[in-house]
Amino acid sequence: MPNPSDSSLSDILQRLDLEAIADSGDKVRECEYFLGLASAEADRTRFRWLVSAYLNAVYSYFETAALYASVAFTDPETGAPIEDAEAVETLRAYVRVDQNKKNPYYVKTGGLHPVVARLYEVRKAATHHFPLAIMVAGPNLPEDFQLGSMKCEGEPLLALCREALAVIRQVQAELET
Repeated sequence: MPNPSDSSLSDILQRLDLEAIADSGDKVRECEYFLGLASAEADRTRFRWLVSAYLNAVYSYFETAALYASVAFTDPETGAPIEDAEAVETLRAYVRVDQNKKNPYYVKTGGLHPVVARLYEVRKAATHHFPLAIMVAGPNLPEDFQLGSMKCEGEPLLALCREALAVIRQVQAELET
């Protein structure tokens, strides 16, 4: 008599569209995509939208990396998720990783690395409080767009975003080794 789980597995494998599942570098490429568009956008409003999308992609990169690392394996006896301790440790050099004890598939992150922490702050404010305040600090746009609303106190935004992308690439390289 055939094993029912074999037919279920066979059915799942036949229905599974592997091309629909993004690879581990997809979030890095998403960050690169939005930063690339923002780096060529001189219209302040569209620049704000693209940077907002970039900030969400950065946040999503760390959230999904932390989730994957936290539930990387399955205990064959219990079916419970088991973390990839090495990957979680790698991430903890950059972000706080908090896994819910009752629901291990619920993982939250918080910025620890100075650049990542700053982007988390900016994203949180833009998501939960007010849209990004973007100032024009010179004629060379988008390079002269700055974060803030007080003249002479702005923060060069593209430079910060590029630093964050360098950190993400570093983290991804560490996770892949």
